[in-house]
Amino acid sequence: MAIDLKDVNFHYPEEPNQRVLHIPSWTLSAGEQVFIHGPSGGGKSTLLSVLSGLFLPSEGQVNVLGQRLDQMTSRRRDRFRARHIGYMFQQFNLIPYLNAFDNIRLASQFSQQKKTPELHEEIQKLLSVLNISANDWYRPARHLSIGQQQRVAIARALINKPELLIADEPTSSLDPLNKEAFMGVLLSIVAENDITLVFVSHDLSLSNYFNRIESLSDINRPEGSA
Repeated sequence: MAIDLKDVNFHYPEEPNQRVLHIPSWTLSAGEQVFIHGPSGGGKSTLLSVLSGLFLPSEGQVNVLGQRLDQMTSRRRDRFRARHIGYMFQQFNLIPYLNAFDNIRLASQFSQQKKTPELHEEIQKLLSVLNISANDWYRPARHLSIGQQQRVAIARALINKPELLIADEPTSSLDPLNKEAFMGVLLSIVAENDITLVFVSHDLSLSNYFNRIESLSDINRPEGSA
C-alpha cells in the first residue's frame, strides 16, 4: 500500500476549531494513479501537504510507502520526502535565475543519493526525454517558455526516481495544446517507472486520463467542529 490514512484531522494553529481535513479512511495501492478533483479552497493542497509530510495532522495516522509520517521528526520527514516523493507545484517553483540543469540538480542534492557524473547523465536523459533542446539546458528558467518550465518541473520532480509523485494543479498555466502534451509525457513516464501518482485538479477534463477518479468531498468530510 502506497498511502493509508486513518482518522486524519487537520486544522491550522490559528483556527483550532475549524477543521480543514477530516478523513476517516483512504488508501492508494502502489503503482496506482488517482485523479482527485474539487473546488478551490476545498482542502486539496492541504491534503497534499499532509501526504508529503510538509504538514503534520492534528490527529490520525499518515502511512506513506510503509512509513508513519506522523511519527517522524521534521528532519526525518524532510529526508524521506527528498528521497521518496516527487512534488509538482502549481506555480512550478523554479528558481528563475538558475538554468534548467541547475534547478534539477538542486533537487537531487537535497536527497544526497547520486554522485555528480551519474547525476549529470540522468539530468541529460530526462531533459532529452522531455523534448527540451540542449540549447535551452543552460538558459535561466525565467527565459524559458511556460511549456518548457513545466517540463523542467517534471524533470525536477522525477530526478530522484520517486516512488510517489504528487501533482498539485500542474496544468493550470498551460494552454490546451501544451496541456495535452504535458499529460501524455507525464503519464508515460509514470507508467514506465511504476510510480504511484496523486494528481489533484479542479479541471475535470483531465479525469479522462485516469482510471480512478475521486471527488475530494468523498474523501474529506470536515463539517462540524474539531
